[in-house]
Amino acid sequence: MSEKVQVVEGCPLTCSMGSSECSLKVPACHGACIGGKNQATVMDYKPGINITSFGICKRMTPPQPCVPVVLIPWLIEDKNYKINGEPVLFNTSVLSCVCGGIIRISRPR
Repeated sequence: MSEKVQVVEGCPLTCSMGSSECSLKVPACHGACIGGKNQATVMDYKPGINITSFGICKRMTPPQPCVPVVLIPWLIEDKNYKINGEPVLFNTSVLSCVCGGIIRISRPR
């Protein structure tokens, strides 16, 4: 990822321990849209709401279905851009899963 891009709902996510991608869900508008899609903030990190399964978790022995366990918001590099007081999510941000995976935005839209 060469340039920093703001993230919107539907962006594909990958996990270093998962076997497949999932799409970021932003079910509630934070007050900004890009191309008709809700813009994401660092608070869009909740499993089951914003992030679904990444297929099979490679960390588990034997391999089992991925159930992301994320306890803290996206780690960001720039806190200067905000929507309603929350930092905007950029494609350079990352999440840590308790199961050992690193979650990244694979292709911003």
